[in-house]
Amino acid sequence: MSAEIMGELDFLLRSMLLGVMITFLYDLIRIFRRVVRHHGFFVSLEDFFFWVFCSICIFLLLYRENNGILRWFVVMGAAVGMLLYKATVSRFLVDLAAKGIGAVLRLLGRIFRLLTKPLRATGRFLKKQLTRTWKMFRIILCKQ
Repeated sequence: MSAEIMGELDFLLRSMLLGVMITFLYDLIRIFRRVVRHHGFFVSLEDFFFWVFCSICIFLLLYRENNGILRWFVVMGAAVGMLLYKATVSRFLVDLAAKGIGAVLRLLGRIFRLLTKPLRATGRFLKKQLTRTWKMFRIILCKQ
């Protein structure tokens, strides 16, 4: 094959790789959303910044490889890369990672609660003593 065709094929493969990387990045966001629940406003904000970042990445690919000229086969290559990744790896990665991270966070929470149990008991005792003292102080003030 000619060098020009090889260059175009390389450009197509790079666009497919970019599609895979974009979808992987979105999967990381999806994992984060499953582990840390948050309001719809923040979901929209995350999506906005994600798509701004993706558009910059695609523009930079087009700018470096093709002097900024839009080539539809590059857009289609990125879409094919996204679809291939989504059909093969994405579902398993998101489910497994979200469950794994969730399990680790639950375990760390239990360990933290176990380690802070004496502090919480001391805090409850001090609160009870301060409440009694305050009530006695108010009674003494009211009698005088």
